[in-house]
Amino acid sequence: MEYTKKQIKYNWEKNIEDFTDKLHYPYSENNQSDLAKRLSSLPEETVDKTSPLTNYSEVTDYNAPIGQEYDDYQYSYEEGYFKAFKLTIAGSGNDSESFLMPALFLARHYIELSLKDEITNVSIATGTSFKIGNKDNHCLTDLSISFKRLLEENSLNILNSKFFDIVKAVDALSPKSDEFRYTTDLSGKYNLPIAFTDDNKLPKVINLIVLGQYINYIYLHLYSLYFILEDNEESLFTDTIFEDPYVKGLLYGIVHSNISKTLNKSKSSEDQIASKIKNCISSIISNNNLIIDSSDIKVDRYDDGYQVLLDSSKLFILFKNDGSWLLKTRPLIR
Repeated sequence: MEYTKKQIKYNWEKNIEDFTDKLHYPYSENNQSDLAKRLSSLPEETVDKTSPLTNYSEVTDYNAPIGQEYDDYQYSYEEGYFKAFKLTIAGSGNDSESFLMPALFLARHYIELSLKDEITNVSIATGTSFKIGNKDNHCLTDLSISFKRLLEENSLNILNSKFFDIVKAVDALSPKSDEFRYTTDLSGKYNLPIAFTDDNKLPKVINLIVLGQYINYIYLHLYSLYFILEDNEESLFTDTIFEDPYVKGLLYGIVHSNISKTLNKSKSSEDQIASKIKNCISSIISNNNLIIDSSDIKVDRYDDGYQVLLDSSKLFILFKNDGSWLLKTRPLIR
């Protein structure tokens, strides 16, 4: 079929009018509730270009604060992706093929965030060393192996093989982490080639209900641990320096920094190393927009390493072992 440019523009404008009924999803056209009307409508003709999305809605439950006002970052990210996943699954029955992409992305991302956060939480709680200079790992199987080892080394593991089998199964669906986010990879290769099957052959499918049950299992176990460590007034981190999310952000920033290279470049006196550590920490605070005053950071010589303090509170110790620098907190549990 051949089109002129004029015909394409005409049809395009006509389709915009004809397809407005699709905006009613997930509500029926007969639903006259205020929320259904608002979510089925288009923005007003004139848009405030300075802040098109930050005006308060009269439907107050839908005003979402940018940044954290009440809950900590870990809760909002993990709970957000988990709940978005559950809602995606719940609405997938009438178009499961298109819902598969966001569902698997949300499921995978939820597991990755949760494993990374709990590895950090348990390491802080037990005083387990972090190796500085680690690259960010997106492999769910690797993260689950690290998590299991951490729990077992500290006699904290209650997880059975089902937990790790589920993580491995989800990882196998998306081993590169981006198959369900992008059509092609960086080289232009299709992440998910389209397969045309014979009528006599069933296509490869993913059961979204079972996927939902899998993620429920992961959520139940990881949230229960998070609740003990950080999510209520009687959690382990309550009334400690690690209740502050920016302190955990500083720890995470140091662990993934190149501070080891800086400290290993040349031989320095103890005072010079302490000064270099303080300068590196100040840069991490500045570069990561952490609400911590760098002038409140103090670095002292401590045994075979260096004690980092925020005001009078002990944050962690930095020390060298076999050519690598490590970070370690004081254990919070016996």
